[in-house]
Amino acid sequence: NLYKYTAENVEIISAGVYMRVFKPRDPKKPRKIKMNKPYIFCLSRIDANKGHDQLLRAFSIVKDKVPGIDLVIGGGSPNPKPREEKIIAGMKDIVRKNNMEDRVHIIGYVPDELLVPYYQEAEFFVSPSIFEPLGMTSQEAMACGKAVLASSLSGIRFVITSSENGILADPHKTIEFAEAMIKLIQDDKLRKRLGDNALDTVKKKYSWIAMAKKFIDFYSKYYK
Repeated sequence: NLYKYTAENVEIISAGVYMRVFKPRDPKKPRKIKMNKPYIFCLSRIDANKGHDQLLRAFSIVKDKVPGIDLVIGGGSPNPKPREEKIIAGMKDIVRKNNMEDRVHIIGYVPDELLVPYYQEAEFFVSPSIFEPLGMTSQEAMACGKAVLASSLSGIRFVITSSENGILADPHKTIEFAEAMIKLIQDDKLRKRLGDNALDTVKKKYSWIAMAKKFIDFYSKYYK
């Protein structure tokens, strides 16, 4: 009210994705990630709102039904603070209690040179955040041509249309989230279609070129 802002003169323009960096893997180039099994990738800060505990509980169901795939959880500070260490300890406790030590890899900080390969070489990306204003990691995975299973509670729901360019599910509903993971693991055609559509979505609407155009259009509309 103070600044006379209304729905008519406010537009939300998010950060864009660097399409020159985040892009599908070149099949002619060797893989950089050394894993014994195909894997699902999750990347985020280590925080209580990121839903790692919900993801691990869902994967405890997945691991018994689909033995041939692992879960890789990356992210966090190069030098974790006590708060992060406490959360990681809780994650490892869930892993241990569910006998998933050989299936879940909590790798911590991911250096820049391995970030894109982790996205590119994953079967799909998962983001279980219970609160997330947008979800740049999901968009980066989409730019790499990966299907994304994301939380229906986060801001990425405004980017992903479920079953069109990704899948949305409530991470609090453990069985539902696990079933969505299993569906993506077992259905190669679905995974490919969602990944292709995800790439197309980010290219057209969420690249830095698309964001720059939004800024230009916005300023052109109101600058006098």
